[in-house]
Amino acid sequence: MRSRSRWSEPLAAVLAIASLAAAAGCGGGGTGGPAPIRVGALVPLSGYGLSYYASAFAAATRSINAHGGIKGRPIQMDICDDHSDPIQAQACARRLVSDGVIATAANVSELSMVEGPILDEAGIAQVGSEAISPEDFTLPTAFLLDGGIFVQAAGGIMGARRRGLHSLFAVTIDTPAGRTLVGSVGQVAKGAGIDIAGAAYIPEAASDLMPYVQAAIQSHADVVFPGLPPAATIPFMVDSRVAGAHYVVMVPAGEFTPADIEVMGGPQAVTENDIEFAALPPISATDRFPALKTFAADMDAEMAAGDRNAAPEHRTGGSVAAWLCIRIIANLAAGLPTIDAAGILNALRTSPTVDTLGLTPPWTPGRTGPPSMPRVTNGFGYLSSQRNGVEVLTDPVPFNPLQALRLGG
Repeated sequence: MRSRSRWSEPLAAVLAIASLAAAAGCGGGGTGGPAPIRVGALVPLSGYGLSYYASAFAAATRSINAHGGIKGRPIQMDICDDHSDPIQAQACARRLVSDGVIATAANVSELSMVEGPILDEAGIAQVGSEAISPEDFTLPTAFLLDGGIFVQAAGGIMGARRRGLHSLFAVTIDTPAGRTLVGSVGQVAKGAGIDIAGAAYIPEAASDLMPYVQAAIQSHADVVFPGLPPAATIPFMVDSRVAGAHYVVMVPAGEFTPADIEVMGGPQAVTENDIEFAALPPISATDRFPALKTFAADMDAEMAAGDRNAAPEHRTGGSVAAWLCIRIIANLAAGLPTIDAAGILNALRTSPTVDTLGLTPPWTPGRTGPPSMPRVTNGFGYLSSQRNGVEVLTDPVPFNPLQALRLGG
């Protein structure tokens, strides 16, 4: 799951949105200018501290508009914060429909089961959403860049098997979704020949995580998988270091900002030499992926414009995903005779491949994925690890863990 850092301040979100508005206006769209092309995003900036998503959106739109926009028209972001409230979630989705967005980019919402059907009924493509609810995996207008936490965990388990590790302990929130996740991960681990050493379920109201850290230590598992939101993962890692834990941690790649890693202990954090897997390579892999250099340049320009949430210490895998989704939508729009939601949706459904700037293997978003996750059309990802407090690529060859483990259902 992409990072949701509890240390981001509410003010940061306000500043990021202000910067976003300025960036979206670059290149035209004022009085008398060409009409802007609107792209939506459903991101709870206030609830999860995801202001760096706004910064990545702004960086992408700023760069596109500085180079003439799309056929001379500026691209403009339309972000709606549902405040994790079902009523506001409905209002957000309906607002994006009425605003005439041509697609949404990198939605991150725990209420996608409410918002997704509204966008689907309006024929609006949802590109690169964080896969959280069943609707994200099944709606015909959903085009996922990755397979969500299940595929990320499967990739991490493959990484553990490659290292010759033999047992895994899971930690998650004590909810039906958390218990389902542990059950699914257990089945994948069994298929990979890795034993489940146990699991700990943290009550949602818990503030002291040390008992669950001790349970993980006492399991003597080779690998610990914290299937937690980052707001809980980070203190779990801090407590693990305090307790002297020596287990290998398995997390989705790109979950933490450099600032988060510093809080956890930097090179001395329990995440050092961890196992990470995600659909996109880590930000540091600029030598192998030129698109990451472009991302860094766009973010640097956004930072120079006054957006402090675009600074390197706040960049994550989620930042790259948000930036990439805007680039994907803009590239598709540039090839359309008429730029509208119907054209974008048709292009996603019918294009043999869609350009992801070399950050993934060739992607055919219109194809059908596994039966239980038909909208997971890119199961590939990269293994990485933290070395000296920096997330680095450990294997430049992407692989599909569902295929490797023969998990087609």
